[in-house]
Amino acid sequence: MTDFEKLARLRRDLEEMRQDLSQRIADGDAGQGDLMILHDRVSRAIKALSPQG
Repeated sequence: MTDFEKLARLRRDLEEMRQDLSQRIADGDAGQGDLMILHDRVSRAIKALSPQG
């Protein structure tokens, strides 16, 4: 697996994590403040890994 493929896989994993966090925030889980912080940080990581990052 090349470095580019590893980064692409990592980005996909982060996108799945962000989607899960979005769902948990929408469902009103406890600790929403922490979930929102995590969502923001995951979004920043995805942006950093994107081609236009």
